[in-house]
Amino acid sequence: MEVSKQQRAFFRKLYLSHLISQEPLNVTALQKMTGMPRRTLQDTLKDLGDIGIECSFIQQEGGRNNAGYYQIDCWGPIDPSWINKNLARLEAVLEISV
Repeated sequence: MEVSKQQRAFFRKLYLSHLISQEPLNVTALQKMTGMPRRTLQDTLKDLGDIGIECSFIQQEGGRNNAGYYQIDCWGPIDPSWINKNLARLEAVLEISV
């Protein structure tokens, strides 16, 4: 199945949002889980608002400047149950082996 660059970017946003909604994760943890480059992860998280997903970084008290985790505050128009049902397809398109 041929997937466009735009569709791959959209799927990446959905997949990362799903992971963040399951447990508190930071960029380092996401990098280990997905194998995606750090910069790709940072850019994708920054752009979640483009599809209506609100995500925030929760700073851990007393920690370093980047110590903390991401959380999904609002899914906007996205249906998380669709992501759950299509998780294997997203992982296949993004070439992520669990």
